Amino acid sequence: MVEKRYMPEVELDRGGTEPLHLQLSRGIAEDIFRSRPRPGRPFVSERQLAETLMLNRGTVHRAYEQLMNDGILEQPEEGRTIRIAPKALEKVTPPFPSIGIILPCRFSVFVSGDTPTPLKYLSGIFDRAAELGYAPMPLLLPPPETPESEVRNWLAGVLPRLTGMIHLGDRGFANDRPLELVLTENFLPQVFISGYSRDPGIASVVCDFDAAFTALTGYLKENGHHRVGVIGEYFAGNSYFEYTYATRARRAVDALRRNGMELHEKWVVMIPQRSSPLAPLREMFRQCGRDLPTVFFCSNDATAERAMRALAELGHRVPEELSIVGADDTGLAEKAAVPLTTLKVPMYAIGRAAVDLVLERFFGGAENFRLRKIPSTLVLRSSVTRLQNSWTGNAVL
Repeated sequence: MVEKRYMPEVELDRGGTEPLHLQLSRGIAEDIFRSRPRPGRPFVSERQLAETLMLNRGTVHRAYEQLMNDGILEQPEEGRTIRIAPKALEKVTPPFPSIGIILPCRFSVFVSGDTPTPLKYLSGIFDRAAELGYAPMPLLLPPPETPESEVRNWLAGVLPRLTGMIHLGDRGFANDRPLELVLTENFLPQVFISGYSRDPGIASVVCDFDAAFTALTGYLKENGHHRVGVIGEYFAGNSYFEYTYATRARRAVDALRRNGMELHEKWVVMIPQRSSPLAPLREMFRQCGRDLPTVFFCSNDATAERAMRALAELGHRVPEELSIVGADDTGLAEKAAVPLTTLKVPMYAIGRAAVDLVLERFFGGAENFRLRKIPSTLVLRSSVTRLQNSWTGNAVL
């Protein structure tokens, strides 16, 4: 089948002072930047474009000559057909290219939490972008109540400067029209960190825990642990992104069982975000009696720290009687009263990979590739110790 010739969408100011052939060449370059047609694709003929735009053919000819001189179009010697040049996308990239970083809130709020998590992601993004000659551009979307016309004007001013966008989370609104409009800008590659967009055109970079769980279960077994419980958090979803953290506890249950650990549903505790597991742990100990795990995996380091405080209040010492494992390897893990063994989320590497994926998709190398996984690693500290003879997993003798 003969490939259809590419027809650009161009708007001209016929009453302006700029010559039409310069407007046309610039408009074609901007259209190629937005639409990213395949290099080598046949381009519309001078005659057809002149008829479509109701221009003099000489005007179109001068515009095509400029585009061929700039390396955006080419006309191979063996044929008369004009085509998209092999390096057209590189040529139409803005002179000071930027990668937009869509923040879920003001930058000062985003980086002011108890842990350095946001800064680790941002450090990876900034470092990798700078290495490749791109400027990271933090962006705060207009408020949700902003009229759509104003949002579109904002987008029209911002998007031409970008080669792609990286999303660091949603803003927590049930209806976020500005975000919806950004997600529909399919001409720019977009990547979401640590989750998946419900739009199949948006790529993701996530942490892969499989190898880390295999290493963890091996380490636990070496130290006499075969029975494990899980403490996770309920995580409210939204209509725009599906966060990997929302399913982390359930995926942990599956991975630990798959690697041969004994894990009963009665040993799985789910609590609201940022709440204490004290009450459900007390109920577990009451119902299970001596039939208890010897180690708990917690869905993040903050939950693990709260679990240690709850266990202490219930009269259990960590790690002498019960061991604890966290996840993320934030600053909390090292500073905890008992430094946490944890599964490290490689936030810096995820940030770097997000930049690479944006640019690969922009230049056509990963158009059909939506997912990149960065492996987690096991970090050993003192919250897991060898199972003592006095603790059998069924009773404290």
